[in-house]
Amino acid sequence: MIATVKYFNANILGKVAGALSVALLSLASTNASAEVSKTVANNGAMVSKTAPAASTVIPDAQPKIEEALPAGATVIYSNFGSGSSTYNAGSGFTEAGQEANDYPLAEAMSFTPASDFLLVRIDAALTYVTGTNGVHLVLAEDNGGLPGTIIYSKYFTNLPTFGTCCVVQTAKLTPSKTSYVALAAGKTYWLYPLPADTTSYLVWNQDTTNAGGNGAVSEDYGSVWTTATLSPFGAFDLYGITVSK
Repeated sequence: MIATVKYFNANILGKVAGALSVALLSLASTNASAEVSKTVANNGAMVSKTAPAASTVIPDAQPKIEEALPAGATVIYSNFGSGSSTYNAGSGFTEAGQEANDYPLAEAMSFTPASDFLLVRIDAALTYVTGTNGVHLVLAEDNGGLPGTIIYSKYFTNLPTFGTCCVVQTAKLTPSKTSYVALAAGKTYWLYPLPADTTSYLVWNQDTTNAGGNGAVSEDYGSVWTTATLSPFGAFDLYGITVSK
C-alpha cells in the first residue's frame, strides 16, 4: 500500500487526504450520535426512538413557552408538559425526505378551536437527526377530514438534536388589518412539518400528556394524505387573541 501511494502526485494525495478527512469526520459524527430506531405503525405513521440525552435536560434552564405573548393572547390548543417533560425527548414521529427514509414521510395533527381567534404564536417540538437541518412548519385548513389549503407556513433551521429536551421552534405572528391568520370556532385545522429537502431526517417529538386524536400521513411531501389515529400526538401549541362576535 505504501509503495503504491508514494507514486501519487501531490494533487492526488491532497484529494485523497481530503476525502479521508471527510470520511473520518462523518464516522466520528455517527459514533457520537445516539442510536435511532424506527417503527412503522399500521396506519403508516413512523415513530423514531432514541435514548434521551439526560445530561442536556436542565429544567430550570428551559425556555418558558408562555413567554413574550401579546396582551390578551390565550391558548388555542396545547399538549405540552412542563420542565424536563415538556415533550418526549426520546420518541417522536419521523419527518423525512426520500433519501433519508427510502420514501418521503410526514405526519399531521388536527385541532379544533373552541372560539374564534387571530393566531399569534405556534410552538412545536421538532428535532434533528441527519441530512439538511431545516423544516417547513405548515398550518392548513381541513378538507374532508384531511389537511387542505395551506394558510400559514414558517421555515426553521438549526433544530436541536433528537434525544435532547426542551427547546421548541416558535413562529410569532403579528395580526394587522391587512394581514392575519383567522381560526374559526368549531372548525378543524391541521399542523404538520415537511422536511427541508430529500436528505432531511427530522423528528416531531411526541407529547408527554398522552393527547392524541385524528391525524394524517403523507408519503409525497404533503400532496396526498391518508387518515391515521395518532396517540400520542406530536407536541405543539397555538396561541391567539379571541375575536368578539
